[in-house]
Amino acid sequence: MATASPVPRHDCYQTAESVVVSVYVKNQAAERVHVALHGDELAVRTPDATCTVPLPVPVSDVRDVRVVPAKVEVTLSKRSAGSASAAAQEAAPRRASKWDRLDVDEDAPPAGSGDAELQAFFQKLYADADPDTRRAMVKSFQESGGTALSTNWAEVGRQTVPVQAPQGMEVRQYEQ
Repeated sequence: MATASPVPRHDCYQTAESVVVSVYVKNQAAERVHVALHGDELAVRTPDATCTVPLPVPVSDVRDVRVVPAKVEVTLSKRSAGSASAAAQEAAPRRASKWDRLDVDEDAPPAGSGDAELQAFFQKLYADADPDTRRAMVKSFQESGGTALSTNWAEVGRQTVPVQAPQGMEVRQYEQ
């Protein structure tokens, strides 16, 4: 009595126009690989194995079959936008969500955020500071590796400012 061959590992992903199915069977001869569409499933048959893969979306036809040493890759065309399935999806009522009520200009950054605003803040802070505050800012920033910024020269001037990693991070020393 012959034993059934194991179902090979497979995966599937999709792009805007196609669905790509990979069946992981090694070293197959291209002329001995057979691919067939059966409704919403793809059947891939080789001398070593048979695999049936359920498809995530409706497809119209097999566009390409590539047989490479590690797998068989099948590219399928999705049904066109004019098909009955796509028309039914577009006609289905869409539920309103809380995101529909937001009035946001997507191109505008939130007020008070971004590198430009942050840079402008530090430039103003440095420009309006007295010489001791400026020295404290430069020394603390350089010695801490950019992890601390102090304006107190009395504190910074008498000791080295340690590197302070953010919570959940660790400090690493790199050779240059």
